[in-house]
Amino acid sequence: GVVDLYKKIKKIEKILGRKIAPKNHPRVCDIDIIDFNGLATSVNYRKNEIILPHKRMHTRNFVLLPLYEINKGWYHPKIKKNIVNLMSNLPILDFTSIKLI
Repeated sequence: GVVDLYKKIKKIEKILGRKIAPKNHPRVCDIDIIDFNGLATSVNYRKNEIILPHKRMHTRNFVLLPLYEINKGWYHPKIKKNIVNLMSNLPILDFTSIKLI
């Protein structure tokens, strides 16, 4: 389940060199679970809370655009809006700020 996925992600982050840092500080690696089979839940695991879907994902262009490319029919289970609707709520500047390499 989601706790098993979380454990695996934490192992990967550690292998890649992630260290404990204050919240929102730069890190070598940060893997977030955006969605897990449409599950809407909150799970406490060893003092960390796993919130699904990710609590700010619907406000982030760098999450919504790749998610749209993967699944154009994705639906937010808590907000009850589809990916296109969520993207349409973002300011146009959020889209122009994305840098293509």
